Amino acid sequence: MTNRHLFLLALAVVIGSSPAMAQPAPAPELLTLDAAVALARERNLGMRAQQLEAEKRREQVTAFRSQRRPLFDVKVASGTLLAPFSFRFPQGSLGTMSVGPIPPEPATITTEPGLSTIVYASVTQPLTQLRRLGFGEQAMSRGLDLATEETRLRDSELVTNVRKLYYGIVQVDSTLRAQEVSVRLSSEVARLTEQYEAARVALPMDVLAAKAGMLEQSYRLEVLKRQAQGYREQLNALLGRSLDEPFAVEALQPAKMSDDDIAAAEAKAAADRPEVRVGKLQAERADLALRATKGPFWPDVNLSFQYLGFNGFEFLPRQGALLGVLATWEPWDWGRAKAEQSEKRLIQQQALLLAEDAATQVRVDVRARFRALQDAAALLAVSDAAREASRERLRVVTARFAADAALQKDVLAAQAALAGADQASAQALANYWIARAEFERARADL
Repeated sequence: MTNRHLFLLALAVVIGSSPAMAQPAPAPELLTLDAAVALARERNLGMRAQQLEAEKRREQVTAFRSQRRPLFDVKVASGTLLAPFSFRFPQGSLGTMSVGPIPPEPATITTEPGLSTIVYASVTQPLTQLRRLGFGEQAMSRGLDLATEETRLRDSELVTNVRKLYYGIVQVDSTLRAQEVSVRLSSEVARLTEQYEAARVALPMDVLAAKAGMLEQSYRLEVLKRQAQGYREQLNALLGRSLDEPFAVEALQPAKMSDDDIAAAEAKAAADRPEVRVGKLQAERADLALRATKGPFWPDVNLSFQYLGFNGFEFLPRQGALLGVLATWEPWDWGRAKAEQSEKRLIQQQALLLAEDAATQVRVDVRARFRALQDAAALLAVSDAAREASRERLRVVTARFAADAALQKDVLAAQAALAGADQASAQALANYWIARAEFERARADL
């Protein structure tokens, strides 16, 4: 058997070999995409912090609601007078009786410094403010709904990042398997070329070219391994796990998209995208805030009970109480209330415009992501076809080499072309998975 036949046999064995033929090491636990998303939602630190925002808004609503209830106010002041407390009564200031004016002459009553206490207590129930406070409470409730939608938005971003990393791992693992075959092939070619040089069948430059090809394939393999490790560490971080937690991913296949999917995707995004809901809620909250604004020249009327007590003061009554109506009114505010209403009205108009713009931008985003996914799928088909053509070319050149109709450099060139096609196909697959993750986010696949 000639050296060429030995080379052909070795080349066929290497090309036909696959990682599945070797005895694999025990595989780590399989992590499905759905399980990864569920873990991220449960354990991601940023997501857990965002969920606390809704709890904060809920407490704010509870605190604001208390303004519609009676307000209890108690003040107690106790101490010693710094100077005597004097009351002067002019002659006859208390009236005139048969004996004459009371007091018959000017009199002064003095409270000497000593321990004295003043107690003031009041209970005030808003009346005319209840309508405004009701609108304010509804506006605060919209803030709670906004926090919920902001959490959904953060959840959408988290799910998209998980999918991108998961798809990236799927792509890199697939590329790694193909690259390992290329490394074994280039190593075998380099070894056989050295034998041919020793037999004076190949030239030294052929040996150098074969070794260079082997080093290039080995370098690409190491880069892919580091890339795969980086993706796994980033995904583990999103899942709230140890960075070195081992796992395997499920094999996913690209799915074809039809033009009919775009209408359904737009409708789903318009109903479920957090950005659309946030825009609507902000418009509703702005309207409620406008309605809660106090109108100019409107007094605030409260049902009021007030108590005042004195202890340690001579002549003053020990206590007194008043039940009735307490009204507060600012007859001239230099246009402040009117300006506040105008500002709230502008905020409402702004919120309506932004809500409409958000709905439009969501539709634009869905269509753009759909077209990007179609382009990525088409490019993936083209790169797969180019890779299959390179494989066939390598097979044909190898057969011609066996029949002395081709040179060894032709085999090496075909091998290099296949490696480039494999790399282009891997990049196209990565672009497809990224486009798919973005489209799933655009149509609100949460």
